[in-house]
Amino acid sequence: MRKDVIYFILLLLITDIAVLMNIPLLRQSLPFIFFSLVPGYLLIRVMGLKLELLEKSLLSVGLSLFLLIFTGLLLNMTYPLIPRPISLLPVLASLNILIVILLIGYRFRTDGRLTHDFDLKEGILSPALVSFMFPVITVLGSYLMNTYSINMLLLGVLLSIPLYIIFLTLLKERSHHLTYPFALFNIALSLLIMNGLPSNYVIGRDIHIEYYLFRSVLMNGHWVFSGTINDAYNACLSVTILPAVYRFILDVPAPYIFKFYYGFLGAVMPLAVYFISQRVLKDRNMAFYASLLFIFQFSFIYILGWCRQVIALIFFSLAMMVLTSDLKRSYKKLLFIIFMISTVFSHYTTAYVFAILTFMIPPVVWVLKRFSFGKPKRSYFFGASVAVLFFVVIFAWHAQATGASFKDTVTFFERTISSMGNFFSEDMRNNSELSVVGIGIAQIPNLLSTVIHDLIFLLIGIGALSLIFKGRDDVSQEYTAAVMISLGLFASFIILPFVSKGYGGTRLFTQMLVFLAPLFIIGVESLRDILRRKVPDTPLILVLLLILFSSVTYLNYHFAGIPYSYAYDSGGERRYETFIYDSEVTGAKWLSVHGANKTINTDAFGSSRILKGFYTNPKLNIEYFKNKRTENGYVYLRWTNVNKGLVFLDPPLAAPRFIKGKLKMDNVERIDEYRNILSYKNRIYDNGGVLILRDI
Repeated sequence: MRKDVIYFILLLLITDIAVLMNIPLLRQSLPFIFFSLVPGYLLIRVMGLKLELLEKSLLSVGLSLFLLIFTGLLLNMTYPLIPRPISLLPVLASLNILIVILLIGYRFRTDGRLTHDFDLKEGILSPALVSFMFPVITVLGSYLMNTYSINMLLLGVLLSIPLYIIFLTLLKERSHHLTYPFALFNIALSLLIMNGLPSNYVIGRDIHIEYYLFRSVLMNGHWVFSGTINDAYNACLSVTILPAVYRFILDVPAPYIFKFYYGFLGAVMPLAVYFISQRVLKDRNMAFYASLLFIFQFSFIYILGWCRQVIALIFFSLAMMVLTSDLKRSYKKLLFIIFMISTVFSHYTTAYVFAILTFMIPPVVWVLKRFSFGKPKRSYFFGASVAVLFFVVIFAWHAQATGASFKDTVTFFERTISSMGNFFSEDMRNNSELSVVGIGIAQIPNLLSTVIHDLIFLLIGIGALSLIFKGRDDVSQEYTAAVMISLGLFASFIILPFVSKGYGGTRLFTQMLVFLAPLFIIGVESLRDILRRKVPDTPLILVLLLILFSSVTYLNYHFAGIPYSYAYDSGGERRYETFIYDSEVTGAKWLSVHGANKTINTDAFGSSRILKGFYTNPKLNIEYFKNKRTENGYVYLRWTNVNKGLVFLDPPLAAPRFIKGKLKMDNVERIDEYRNILSYKNRIYDNGGVLILRDI
């Protein structure tokens, strides 16, 4: 038997021992690394793909996630033959069988021996190693912030990242070729976990329903197709089966699968953007800046608040990376289809946007060829057959197998069409899209954020026009077509009412930025040519990126005296909304025993606390304060209601601002204004962080 096969078998045995014997630290790390890399790596070797080390590693992660999801799905289909198929022993046995099957295929590959292309003498590697300190300090800083409200380490990380980027800029070509990828991964990981680790519970908005569904799989021992709290979310295997597989092999507290481990997976995306940008720009320094633009987005930094999109965007970004690669047409097509199907199973909206691109690219490419826009010299694989397959998979999964998300999509288009009668109404558009055109700007930090985002949009637009009309060497027609389609999608979010309301434009922009990021660099270069200025591009790019970084991390608000980040500010609107205290969950658990069949009245964000304590779907009235009407049952006052005297009527639609010297938060009122509806209720539970009332 070949030595490399023996090494994999030994590593699998060590991993199994770590899991079965529950070896501390080793169990919480080795199975995650092994099963997130090795299955995909073996599949790549079975396919006989010739790739460089970094690209091989990225595809290994994507293919491993694909194999974990579908292994878990197949295992789930054994229910009720196996009463609890999604549990430790069935999951571990299935993953072992998967590895053995792949090893058999790998064993018979004549070119399957291990190789590497890592050369330490190529350049300076130490700057890359320095970047590993960012996630380490972030973990320590999050602990200090959660326990003692000390934010010095977290602020230190945020202030050090810009200095580190400037340092790498000064090194340029003297650094090792892996320095930029390592730096991107560690910067992305630090920002992701910084906004995932606050509190002992998951943090965000959509994440609470995702976590409830994940926890349901853990309790039931299998995934239920429908009839859950939210069937559209339940159709996303990225937040049901996949995290359950990780939970059983890692044996960590369930919230940390989303709060921490998904951060490592999400940090893969900027590396895919780096590859795409490098192929378009032919300059690794500029590809690094383009990838930083992707990282410095609200919807990336806070993406652990909707984990179904984390996994879906990994698949989407890898599909785009494959599309721009030099792989053989057959391999490229196979990998693209694998990631396409995986996206459908991970998140409906990301898949729909992906599908629009897939459907529209063939006809747009036809137009480009007919009218000779630009000078594309290459044509990558893309055809109508893939688009048809995409539609079949989406329809089979979201319309037939699960159903809810497809119905929601139909309703979305119906509401968009019906909303045309209110075309000029601000209420029909999302706040982030209104701010692009200057509506809703309140304070200087808000203005700075709006200006820098508008400049980024302008430069990307200039870059897109330059690409379309002037062309660029070695850029495919498919890439140019995707750029044109994405511009049309962005225009619809600004122009059409309700479209941005139904699906936030920032999330769409982040998805499109996977392949649009190089246009930012092209836009800067084109602007320099238009102005006929012989000045270097790098200083302008750096200034724009660092101002953007300050805006998306809310440092501009922090230093203006406005608390806005829930990661490093102990007060403020976002902290009061998202940070969950143990006492709140304890109170919810008490309600699950004593008031499970009654309606629970609370404010706009009380439901996230209540869901953590219930094992069944609770009856909620989150408009209690908004409508000043009690449905028969209990009133649940959370930590912010009790200790800060504040209630949230709705999610805030505008940034906090100073009015007459006082900090004003949008859709937030003093609880004293509701004493008339609270005074006639008995206090039946009080733990200092939660107060539960009932009618006299």
